[in-house]
Amino acid sequence: MYPMAADRTVVECDWLYLPHVVDSGADVERSVELFHQVNQKDFDACERTQPGMESRAYTKGGVLVPIEHHIGAFHTWLQARLGA
Repeated sequence: MYPMAADRTVVECDWLYLPHVVDSGADVERSVELFHQVNQKDFDACERTQPGMESRAYTKGGVLVPIEHHIGAFHTWLQARLGA
C-alpha cells in the first residue's frame, strides 16, 4: 500500500508461491482470480466508506475490531508517512 494523500492509497498485490509450487507447474490462476475478486470487493467497500471518514466523529481515527489489528498498524504507518 502506497499512501498518496489522506484520501488516496495505491494498492499493489503480489502473489507469492513457494518454489516447489511454481516448479511443479501447478495452475495458480484460480487462486489468483479468487483473491483478486476478494480484493476488489474489499477495495469497493473501502471506497464507499472513505467519504464518511471526513466526519468529525473520526477526527482521532475509526473503530477497529481486534481481529483486524493489521488495519490499526496500517493507520499508524500511514499517519507517520503523512506527518500526522
